[in-house]
Amino acid sequence: MGAIEAGIGLVLHWHVILTIFIAAAFGLVVGAIPGLTATMAIAILVPITFFMDPISAVGAMISCSAMAIFAGDIPSTLMRMPGTPASAAYTDECYAMTRKGQAEVALGANVLFSAIGGLFGTAVLIVSAPLLAEVALGFSSFEYFWLALLGLTCAIFIGSGSPVKGLISLFLGLFVACIGLDNPAGIPRFTGRSSRPRLAIRCAGGAR
Repeated sequence: MGAIEAGIGLVLHWHVILTIFIAAAFGLVVGAIPGLTATMAIAILVPITFFMDPISAVGAMISCSAMAIFAGDIPSTLMRMPGTPASAAYTDECYAMTRKGQAEVALGANVLFSAIGGLFGTAVLIVSAPLLAEVALGFSSFEYFWLALLGLTCAIFIGSGSPVKGLISLFLGLFVACIGLDNPAGIPRFTGRSSRPRLAIRCAGGAR
């Protein structure tokens, strides 16, 4: 409890609270625009946080991310266009409520359960963070494979109305995600260039 009280004491300063509110407003604007995700909002905000003190910077990034994720529900509910990927799971239900004249109820439910979920997740993380860190350090390539497979399987179940369409969308998404630089090795993939000749030249140069 001492650590929690110390953390609350660090946050309860006017400049930290003001920074959190400004970052939340920025996240609201970015998240409400379809195609602009919470990750993009953080990427825009991070260079600005270099000029802040650490407490304000962390608070700004957390509030911006949380607000942007909720704000994705706004175009999802009103226009059936998910503002962020997190809003895609319940877009059809929210838009159906909007067509019945219950848009305010849908948005109210979104903000309420987003807040409850965030607070509950924070409480669970405070209690279980040390244990989760120990488990994560023991992860190998096998665990990462099964974790990724679990996520892909859940993506198919979301489209349970038409599993074939869900499977096709999944493979199209995987194909698009494989284009570009590999993370974290930085190897180009599906760019029309092969990295093997350069690698062979480097190996030959090293052998000399």
